[in-house]
Amino acid sequence: MKNSHLRETVEIIGVISIVAALLLVAWEVRQSNRIAAAQIELQLADSFNQMNMSRATTPDFARLFPKMNSPGSHLVTATEQSQLQGLAWQFANLYYSAQIAHDNGLIDAQRLDMYQQDLAQTLDRFPGLHASFLQIYDAFPEFGSMPVFQPLRDLEARSAPQAADPAADAD
Repeated sequence: MKNSHLRETVEIIGVISIVAALLLVAWEVRQSNRIAAAQIELQLADSFNQMNMSRATTPDFARLFPKMNSPGSHLVTATEQSQLQGLAWQFANLYYSAQIAHDNGLIDAQRLDMYQQDLAQTLDRFPGLHASFLQIYDAFPEFGSMPVFQPLRDLEARSAPQAADPAADAD
């Protein structure tokens, strides 16, 4: 009788140990996910900060901003156009990274909406980047299904009739 009582006690302790170990593993996974999400946010913020520091510390880069703000009133050289294309790629990669982080559960929908709004604000602030963004968007059709790129879909829709107008005027 004592043997069966001891066996039951050991089995109960074993079950409690297994449950405790599973709870610990679940807690560790949750902590790892939080750390990964924080690292993603920090990396994205760092990329934006690097662009801002380049603007503040690099005269050639800083000279691009007036051309991005009001492209019609500035002559844009081929080199500057290449720089603008590179900057648009930098922005697109940041927003793509945010979308991938969301798709993998590392950032929530609210954060993704924040990046989508940031893209919309970037497009509003920098009309000189529109052509570069549209080239990137056209080169990667998969962006069309990503929520973060909704502002680019809207820009493409607004730009399509405008592109058709000069051709209509020429006829």
